[in-house]
Amino acid sequence: MKMEKATTAIEQTMVYLENYRELKRYVKEAVSESEQIDTREYNISAEKAYLKSIRECRAETVILLEHIDRAMRSLEVDAIAEGEGYKYDVLKAVYINGKTYADIAREIGCGKNSPKKWCRAMIPKLTIKLFGAKALENYENCIEIENNLNKTG
Repeated sequence: MKMEKATTAIEQTMVYLENYRELKRYVKEAVSESEQIDTREYNISAEKAYLKSIRECRAETVILLEHIDRAMRSLEVDAIAEGEGYKYDVLKAVYINGKTYADIAREIGCGKNSPKKWCRAMIPKLTIKLFGAKALENYENCIEIENNLNKTG
């Protein structure tokens, strides 16, 4: 039996960031109320349980997004205080606004690899804000992953 590797906090942070815009879309567009459905086409009474499940998923997603947004605001404050606001701005541009590293490099006139490096510098800090002590439990794994990412690109 093959054992699966546990996901580290930093890997989970990456999953959240990479899917942030899609999670926002889900919250906005999820059909979770019977009023959103053309009742002439469907048997709504049979769908009540499913709609409840969607409402629960939507609520969990809203809470997760609020947690991410608060962590991002805290990261922004810290980055500005450390004179690294530009790194935060790049992280937000890539993951929240959907820009590419190349777009950012062109816009701000930096080297082509700089935006990616700046994001990598911010992600461990965001991970601690998202996962607290759990992020520290995996800290050595996070450093190893970050080092491997830096070697590959």
